[in-house]
Amino acid sequence: MKITLISLQMHPVALGLRYVSSRLKRDGHDVEMIFMVSKHDTPDGGFSESLVADLVGRLRDRDLIGMSLMTISFYRACALTRRIREAGVTTPIVWGGTHATVAPDECLEIADVVCVGEGEGPMSALAGRLEAGEDPKDVPGLGFRGGGPFGNARTIRNPVGLLERDLDAHPFPDYELETHWVAGRDRLVPARVGNLRGTLQRLRVLSTRGCPNRCTFCNNAGWRQIYKGKGPWVRMRSVDNVLDEIQAVRERFGTIRAINVVDDLFFVRDEAEIDEFAVKYAQRVNLPLELDAYPNTITEAKIRSLTRLPFRLISMGIESASPDTLQNIYNRPTPIENIVRSIELFHRYRIPAEYHYLVGNPYEPEENVVETMRFIASHHKGPANLRVFPLMFYPGTPLCERARADGLIEDRDERAYRHKFTGSSELAGHDYLTVWLRAVLYLRNVGLPSGPVHRLIDVVTHRGVRRCIDRPWLTSLAFRSYQTGRKLIRHLVSQPLGRMLRYLRRKRQPDAPGPRARDVLSHGTPA
Repeated sequence: MKITLISLQMHPVALGLRYVSSRLKRDGHDVEMIFMVSKHDTPDGGFSESLVADLVGRLRDRDLIGMSLMTISFYRACALTRRIREAGVTTPIVWGGTHATVAPDECLEIADVVCVGEGEGPMSALAGRLEAGEDPKDVPGLGFRGGGPFGNARTIRNPVGLLERDLDAHPFPDYELETHWVAGRDRLVPARVGNLRGTLQRLRVLSTRGCPNRCTFCNNAGWRQIYKGKGPWVRMRSVDNVLDEIQAVRERFGTIRAINVVDDLFFVRDEAEIDEFAVKYAQRVNLPLELDAYPNTITEAKIRSLTRLPFRLISMGIESASPDTLQNIYNRPTPIENIVRSIELFHRYRIPAEYHYLVGNPYEPEENVVETMRFIASHHKGPANLRVFPLMFYPGTPLCERARADGLIEDRDERAYRHKFTGSSELAGHDYLTVWLRAVLYLRNVGLPSGPVHRLIDVVTHRGVRRCIDRPWLTSLAFRSYQTGRKLIRHLVSQPLGRMLRYLRRKRQPDAPGPRARDVLSHGTPA
């Protein structure tokens, strides 16, 4: 069959779609991938008429069209699907990905078919049935729109099938650029290393699937419920299989400069397997490495094993430092001492770190936010990259269901469908305490001692002070001042100093790589 898979992510990583493409190619199908990337983070993507016309032209002779979407790209998928239909293309359109999994009924209002959960098996079965002229409407994991192209008058929703236990059985993600296209300004252009926005410089790799946690803000809780009774949820690839994938991509593209393991929980592996990974990675890859971490899975033995590697970043979600918020609101049983221990280990072993916090939670009492500020003042060790995210009620999450029941949102939280994770867009969700939490984080990150930061918290949380300065306009001004100050320090101090240090380092090491390569190897993710 002739199949086109379309990614609607802003960035052309699309690991899930690349896995589906590889599976379909292994089955013998003619598969193209199109990355509809856009600089305009808008519901329609800002795609020009000529670009859409070019896309439609490439779809007219295809037998099946697949789109992968997250919640933030739902409206973009709606707009693009309608424009394809308006152009007269009648090829069945399948939606898959995270949003199709957690909100399949919503997606079936537009798409002909939805693929729920992991897509390799269902898409392989669908393509095989269609090619053989057989009825696909009982394929596990697929849903079919009533009145759609498959003859069913009512909507059909099939339960998911069994989980694939042997992740090593999957073919590696598809990086065959000869069959890939990228959205340009007015037309689709052939994919190449230079227009994939760093995808083939910083290689993303998935070494596990599933997460053992049931955090109420994360759609992993919804995925777990969908696959209940269908096999072990947390599954791991073998270390050798992961490294084989990295080596295969590096042999094809000499541009790979860093590896980002994007697992929910890489550290769910035990200490022996982490040590095996470290030994073999050092021997076979030894490129700068980025990992995600969860405090409950961090041990000193694991960190010690990994210190033999050229670490670029460990990213850890803290979310809140209030035991009440973690346990009773987020269902995230993370002892505070585990968070403290993890921060201290990263600091002691000089591992570049990134910490994530959630703010703007309507269910969180103010005293819990202050508790997090106190924790930061006492235990944060910088410098680190800092990410502060506004809480979103994503469909399929327990918090979303709670917010609906409590009347905080209607059918959906429109912010989750439209939000841009930029400083200016977050401004509207920053209340008084959130602004000061960010200020406390920044002050500790630049090295201000714990004592003065605690005194600042005493002042800004004092009832009389709040009565005077807790004003929306002042909160807005404070946040904009914070953003401006951070940019000034980055552009006038951090970056010039970094360039000077790299220049001096190169002067001392005449045989070192050139400036461009060294910049790629030595820089972590910007704060």
